Amino acid sequence: MRISRLAIAALALPLLAGCKDLVTNQTMGPQAAPPGPPSGGAQFARYVALGTSISAGVQSGGINDSTQKQAFPYLLATAMGLTPGVNWFYPSFTKPGCTPPYTNPLTKSYVGGATATTCALLNPAFVAPIQNNLGVPSIRVAQVLNINDLTYPPTDSLKAALFITGGRNPIDLVKVAQPTFVTLEIGANDVLGAATHGSAALLTPIATFEAKWAAIADTVQATGAHVAVANVPNVTVIPHFSAGVIFYCLHNGFAACGNPAGPAVAPYSSAGFTVDNSCLPGVLGGKGDTTLVTFTATATITGALSAGGGATLNCAAGTATYIDGTGSHPAGPVLPPATTVAIATEVVQIDSFIHLQAIARGWAYVDLNGALQALVTAGQIPPFPNFHATNPPTVDFGTYFSLDGVHPTAAGHKLIADGFVAAINAKYGSTLTPP
Repeated sequence: MRISRLAIAALALPLLAGCKDLVTNQTMGPQAAPPGPPSGGAQFARYVALGTSISAGVQSGGINDSTQKQAFPYLLATAMGLTPGVNWFYPSFTKPGCTPPYTNPLTKSYVGGATATTCALLNPAFVAPIQNNLGVPSIRVAQVLNINDLTYPPTDSLKAALFITGGRNPIDLVKVAQPTFVTLEIGANDVLGAATHGSAALLTPIATFEAKWAAIADTVQATGAHVAVANVPNVTVIPHFSAGVIFYCLHNGFAACGNPAGPAVAPYSSAGFTVDNSCLPGVLGGKGDTTLVTFTATATITGALSAGGGATLNCAAGTATYIDGTGSHPAGPVLPPATTVAIATEVVQIDSFIHLQAIARGWAYVDLNGALQALVTAGQIPPFPNFHATNPPTVDFGTYFSLDGVHPTAAGHKLIADGFVAAINAKYGSTLTPP
């Protein structure tokens, strides 16, 4: 890991918050019959993906046609023998996108030299009677049923839904499509919003989640379609978050926090960086293992220290600040232990519920959380962002996560698609080839 000494600008991660004044530019109605059964089999003739930003194809904080073509539903559609733009349609965002993906989140640079407010319209060639990919960034389970349910305004930025669903409820468009096969990937945003904002109050109550999810599942099941359903990843282990103990080790040297000996690392070794003893690991009496620092705060701290300023981190209080010539300012969200535990606990509850529902309904089940945990165990998710001392400085989050530390890369989507293919073949006797 190389840490840049150059100034790194503070950033936020607006998943799609830059789209301004969007207008519907599509009309939806019954889907025309496909030209014939796809090579994967008749059960895949009308495949619909119902999901979140993962299904939609968001990468690096944005979306455009290039990232959409790397999304797992696109890969599955081609594996099923469907042809995008002919008998399988997705809402293709022309480049640079809406919002365009980051090319460098530290400098807030975007694809094609665009800005955070750039919002390209859909490609008219893909404006179809229906959309087979109904993945909507930021959507919670309640909003699948009612797109106007904005119970949690800080996290419910659904402007892209005006393009993707024409402002209509995604579940209603599932019925319009009369699907023969559905992938169901919903629920991540019911916990992710709480994590990225550092507030357990933004968790969807588990009873509400179960009731809404079951209502969605009932409607999907009534279509008669075969279904493959995914559980929810434990968002507290994605690389957008770093444990507070990492900062203690970087500042004091790794031997100081009970890890193998290693020196302190610049710029975190700066005398201007105060890391409270509460960020020690649990075995040494601290809370650093279960306090999570968002990448927003990490980048801000790194930038301040690299520029010769100061910063603080207090794991007991769940606060991070940066210090410049005008004083001390909040650096970004930090998850105190109670919030981290609350989020991880709800993921366990949600995944148990989804698994039991899949069994009861006879659906294929895809363990996305298991795949994520396997990457963690294998050391393939960096515990701290990979900063690089280039000019300007850059950052990456490993092979499987894009430049927001939240959404999969093309390799991550390939991994997800492989999981769906394996589960679908095992449950429904198909012979899909992993894309």
